[in-house]
Amino acid sequence: MRTEEQFAEGFDCGFDCAMQVTAELAPCMGFTEEQALRFAACLGVGAGQGALCGAVVGALIAIGWKYGNTEPDDMATRGLCLSKRTEFYDLFREEFGGITCPEVLKLDLRNPEEAKMAREKGLIKNLCPKACKFAVITAKKILGE
Repeated sequence: MRTEEQFAEGFDCGFDCAMQVTAELAPCMGFTEEQALRFAACLGVGAGQGALCGAVVGALIAIGWKYGNTEPDDMATRGLCLSKRTEFYDLFREEFGGITCPEVLKLDLRNPEEAKMAREKGLIKNLCPKACKFAVITAKKILGE
C-alpha cells in the first residue's frame, strides 16, 4: 500500500489521481500496474472537467471490475454493483465532503485563479494524496481484499 508521500511523489512525476488509484488496485483486478496506468490515463482531475474526482474514478473501476454485470438482463448483479458504488460514494463523501474535484478541493481547477490558489495552498500535494489513499483503502474493503 502506497503512503500519502508516495502518492504525492506520483503527482510530482505526472501520474494523476485516477492513474495512481487504479494502479494501486491493479492486482485486485488481475492487471499490471502499467496496464492500469494506461487505461486510467485520461480519467484524472475530474476527467479534466472538474467532475468526478479521479481517486473516486479509480476506485469505481476496480469495484465495477469485480461486481459489474456482463449480461444485459442481469439486474441482480447490476443492482449489487450500483449498491457497492453508492457505499463507496457515501464513505468518500463522509470523509471529503463530496465526490467531485470542486467539492473535495473546495476550489474549481477549471478557473485559473482557483487553480493557482489550489497550488499555493498545496492541495494537490496534500489533500489529493489523502483522497487517493482513502479511495484505495475503502475500495479494498468493498472488494473484500
